[in-house]
Amino acid sequence: MRIFSLLIVLVFLRPGAQLSATQILQSDSLKFAEFSSALGKIFSDEKIQSILSKLPPNCNIFGYDVGDFSGDDGMDVVLSTRLDDARDRTIDVHFFVNAGSAFHHAQTLQRRFVLEPIEVGFTIERGAAFVTEKTAEFGWRITGYAVRDGIFRRVSQWTTDRMRYRGRQTAVGFERSYDLQNNMAEEHYFGTNSNRSFLRQTFYDLPLFRENDDIPAAITRQIGDSTALMVVRGGSSWHGPEDCSILCSGVYDSSSVELHLTIRDDRLLYEGVLDSSDYAALSFDFSRKTRLRPGGAAQQWSPNTRLDILLVMGDGERRTPVVELRGSKLSSAHGHEVRVSMREDSTQFHLYHFTVRLPRSLFESDGKPVPAGFVCWYHDVDYPANLSWVSMAATSRAFEPDAPETWGRLHFVRDARERYEWENLHLRAMTRHLRRAGVLP
Repeated sequence: MRIFSLLIVLVFLRPGAQLSATQILQSDSLKFAEFSSALGKIFSDEKIQSILSKLPPNCNIFGYDVGDFSGDDGMDVVLSTRLDDARDRTIDVHFFVNAGSAFHHAQTLQRRFVLEPIEVGFTIERGAAFVTEKTAEFGWRITGYAVRDGIFRRVSQWTTDRMRYRGRQTAVGFERSYDLQNNMAEEHYFGTNSNRSFLRQTFYDLPLFRENDDIPAAITRQIGDSTALMVVRGGSSWHGPEDCSILCSGVYDSSSVELHLTIRDDRLLYEGVLDSSDYAALSFDFSRKTRLRPGGAAQQWSPNTRLDILLVMGDGERRTPVVELRGSKLSSAHGHEVRVSMREDSTQFHLYHFTVRLPRSLFESDGKPVPAGFVCWYHDVDYPANLSWVSMAATSRAFEPDAPETWGRLHFVRDARERYEWENLHLRAMTRHLRRAGVLP
């Protein structure tokens, strides 16, 4: 059974996230003495003891790997343990950062396995520690962890499973990857019994944090970038981030959702026709549908669940920005609750900041906030005489205005510690020093 489970892990691991040689060789659990002997070729007995002293005494070690996930070129250690008398199907994964003369404990995370503890494997490479785990009959997850700016945190996640319909698994599989360092997501839907690829998409997924939450600076709040990858149309007339770029972030409270949009445009144009004007747009889909139907066909979307907020930029002089709402049902029901404000950044050239406030009820189901389809885009006209030179930047790589299946998403972060599994190592070190000095008990 152990060998079978191990083979399953190896088959489903993604390229670049393979199990280490030590993990593969250790098909059985290790006692402390065996673990010490194996690491004795790399570290001193004192450093190894600084790890063992922080582990439960009545446990076995089921695997480990050595490498740098803290970004300082030191050899860090990740390992998994399980109590000898454990009854449930859980295993603890411990992360230790190399601090020179000793290892400092960074974090311990609990993971569940389906059949055998060996289903939870890991490797350290590319500056991160990747934990692999089986989640269901066809489901697997690989999560990356690293230390960034003194914060231990989750930095990436990849999952695969089959789509479900009315409680049953379908023949459509999916892969999802999420880079929590820039909030970029990738999705791929495919036929599990064929080589057919139904939909492959790259987009930004906007995290909405609770207003006034104490979030470390290492956790990225915004989406967007200033590269040519954001230009989904008219790339030949785009001349760099000063020409056109967008960034978006957001927070929420008990009554509203507040989005912050930053736009850079070197030349604002306003005409009587929208297609001949510069404008930004925030588009939402509140249908809560999946992107595909169970058989792999594209989902059908209703205009009643769509809301667009268009911010016509004006010309920067006589004409000020104009707000236009689209989506007759939602705009008529909630348009009076939408608030938009704008300010120009006087310290930087042609940089504009918009604040858009929406009622939280738009995003709720049974009184609880739920994810929504979302995309932020900008329509940039530099040459009114030739509209074929219009550039369009968007937070979704394959964005089409009338195809919500090509958009990205926004989601509510209810518990930032749970989502990012972060721990402030600087604060912990400071507390440790104060205790040694007798300042803290």
